[in-house]
Amino acid sequence: MGLLKRDLGLVAVTDLASMRVDKTLRDAVEDAIEGGATMVVLNEPTLPHDSLMKEAVRLKILCGMHDIPFIMMRHVDIADAVDADGIVVAYEEFDPGRIRTVLGPDRSIGVLVSKPDEARRAMNGGAWFLMCGPVSVGHDQEHTDCITIQELEAVCAAVDIPVIAYGGLADADINFLRGTGISGIGAATGIFGQNDVAAAAASLRRISREIL
Repeated sequence: MGLLKRDLGLVAVTDLASMRVDKTLRDAVEDAIEGGATMVVLNEPTLPHDSLMKEAVRLKILCGMHDIPFIMMRHVDIADAVDADGIVVAYEEFDPGRIRTVLGPDRSIGVLVSKPDEARRAMNGGAWFLMCGPVSVGHDQEHTDCITIQELEAVCAAVDIPVIAYGGLADADINFLRGTGISGIGAATGIFGQNDVAAAAASLRRISREIL
């Protein structure tokens, strides 16, 4: 499944550690989809491999029911086993030859980047989309791993593939992303760390429609 810009409005990145609702991950993700998530990324680095595989199977089926892309974070073997629509890997782990050997030519590859040169190299290496962040809008400067709005704009300007901004973004922050060139918003705690997952996703989706 190739990723079109319409798919990237609101990317729900799973976040079991922040969940406040007493639900399974599968049910919380369904709430996010019903709220307006247009793509789901399974990112649970602390789960054992077997548990992660089971969650991937559940979410792949769920996303198929709703006709939205299901993307696996980092685990190429799991992405292949469950027939995920794609994979996201860290820039340092981006090995397009190996990934394409496992996943074939038709599934999406995303790369986590924070700098224009990383973005260009990922694009030239065959990435179909980028995830860029975490993004700071100026009030969380104690997080030294954040990138600025200006750095996000530079990444978007460096490539002609979709860029998803992610990380630490609340409703009020998203307006700062207007005009940066992004094709989507990625949210983890902003969706799954809220008391009403569906409502949180709906609010983020509404705002994303206004700026994208």
